[in-house]
Order: sequence, then structure tokens, then C-alpha cells
Amino acid sequence: MGRITLYCEVLKREGLPGNEASRMRQWERFTLEALEGLRMVKFYRTPQALRSLCRLFSVFLPPFYAPFYAQLAKDLNSLGTAITFSVMTSLALTALFESLTQMEDPFLSQQSLDGIDVPRETQLIKHELLLLRHKLFFPHAPSPYNHDDATKQEQETAITASPTTNTTTNDDE
Repeated sequence: MGRITLYCEVLKREGLPGNEASRMRQWERFTLEALEGLRMVKFYRTPQALRSLCRLFSVFLPPFYAPFYAQLAKDLNSLGTAITFSVMTSLALTALFESLTQMEDPFLSQQSLDGIDVPRETQLIKHELLLLRHKLFFPHAPSPYNHDDATKQEQETAITASPTTNTTTNDDE
């Protein structure tokens, strides 16, 4: 981000209007605020003591509410119903604790279903930017992935990664 600031200053010296430089600095500030928010999520999540308390709570609490289920079995004259409710309660506590640990760190992509795979996302963005830059600077050149030497996987990756591959125009409208 420091290089962006330096480049903005160089552009201002070369004649960039003040309002455009201000807009660039505003985007830089928004980006830094978003990165700081991600950093806060990553490093300052739920403290270890609170997580340990939740784990102990979900493991050692069932013996304390066991007398209630014993009374329920006696009142309903059904041991199966009381056991079912006690198991469901324990499963609910365990599920709440597991969902807490899964939602706590969104950057653990291999350990959770909805995690963010930052290296993969960064690679996809770099690939898309490279293709867009190629189209911007060399608009009449063929795509680097549409030649005979490209593998089928490279061609499919280029098609799925590029947001501008399906740009058909309709002149009838």
C-alpha cells in the first residue's frame, strides 16, 4: 500500500488533478480499512479462555441436568423419552460449540465448509487481472489459452476465470 501512495504522489507531481488524487487516496483508505477489519477477525477472535469455558460447559453440564430427565422419565413412565431428550440436549450443546469454532476463523478453508481459501482466491484474481491486462494492451492478439499448445485444463480455466469471455452484443435492441 505504501507503493500506491508513492505512485499517487508521483502522478500528482506529473499533473494529476487534485480531485482524482483525492479519489485514489480515498480508495486506498477504504482498502486499508477493509484489510484492518480482516486482520482484526483473524488475530482478535474469541479468547482461548472463553473457548475453554464453552468446551467445559458442554462436556460437564449434562450431569447437572440429569436429575430433571430422571424426574421426566418417572412422570411420563417412559425411560426412552427421557433418554431421547437428554441426548438431544447434549447434541444441541455440542453442535453450538462446534458451530462457534467453525465460524470463529473464516480463513481455515481446509477445516471448515465455508472457509475462505485466500491463496486460491488470490491466484484467481491474479489470473483474471493478467487476462484483462492482456486484453487491454493487446486487444487484437489471440488469447494466450486459445492455441494448439494449451492444455484442455488451461483453456477451461481461462474460460471459467475470465469474466469477459461471454460478451456478446445484441444490436437489435
